[in-house]
Amino acid sequence: MDLGLAGKKVIISAATRGVGRVTARTFLEEGAIVEICGRRPGGGAAFEAGAQGEGQPLGQDGVAEAVEYLSAFGEVYGSVVDCGDEAAVRAWVAEAGKRMGGIDVAVSNASALGGKPASREGWDINYNVDMMSSVAMFESAYPFFKAAGGGAFVQTGSVSALEDHPFGDSFSYSAIKAGLINYVHQLAHKYMAEGIRCNTVCPGPTEIPDGSWGYLKDAMPDYYAHNLARHPAGRFGRPEEIANAIVFLSSEKASWIMGENLTVDGGYTTHVKY
Repeated sequence: MDLGLAGKKVIISAATRGVGRVTARTFLEEGAIVEICGRRPGGGAAFEAGAQGEGQPLGQDGVAEAVEYLSAFGEVYGSVVDCGDEAAVRAWVAEAGKRMGGIDVAVSNASALGGKPASREGWDINYNVDMMSSVAMFESAYPFFKAAGGGAFVQTGSVSALEDHPFGDSFSYSAIKAGLINYVHQLAHKYMAEGIRCNTVCPGPTEIPDGSWGYLKDAMPDYYAHNLARHPAGRFGRPEEIANAIVFLSSEKASWIMGENLTVDGGYTTHVKY
C-alpha cells in the first residue's frame, strides 16, 4: 500500500533511539523528509543532563549517531533539543519547518518516563517534558500545517494512561499521559475543519534492547517477568509494530480518522475498548 508520504516533511521529537528512531526510519522508507531531535548530541560531544538526569544507562546514542544511521534510508536532519525546555522546542519546530520548507506531520514522542518518585520535581519534569513539549510542538507546527492546507499530529501515549500500571512510587507519568489523550482529542475537534488530523497512539510494553524494558529486564527482573507473564501474546511489542501505527495515522490513508486513541499493545490491556 502506498501511504502517499513521499516528499512529506515530518518532525519527530525524542527520536534518537527506540520507537522514535524506528518511526523516523519508517517515514524515510516511505519517501518522507524527516527531522528528529534528542537531548544527547552524541558524537563524543559533551552532554548536559539537565532536570531529567542521565536517563537509563543503555540508551546512550545521541543525535549524531541517529542521523548517521538514518541517513542510509533517506533525507534526514537532526537537532539537539531538551524537550523539557518549551522555548527550545518551539524554536526547533520553527527552524525545522524553515529548513525543510514546511511541515506536514508532527510526531510528539518525548517523555520523561516514570522513574522519578512521587514529588513536585517528578510532576514538574513529566509536565514539562511530556505535556508541554506536545503543546509547544503542535502550536509551533500549526502555521506550517495551515500553509500546507492540512497536516497530521500524532502523540505517543502509553497504556499506563488507560489502566493502572504501577511503577515504583511515581504517579505523574500515567496521569500526564492520560491528560495528553484528552488534549489531542480537543485538538482534533477544533482543527479537523482545517484538514489537520490529531490522534494518539498508546503502546504497551515494547521490547527495545537499549530502551526501558531492555534496562528493566536486568535491573528489575521480577517486574519484567511479571509483565511478560500477563501478556497474552507471550512477548512484548516490537518498535516496528508501534511505528507502523504512527506512520499509518500520519498518512492520507487515515484521512477519516481523527481524535482517536489507538491502543497498540497486542492485547496487554484487558478492558473492553468501546
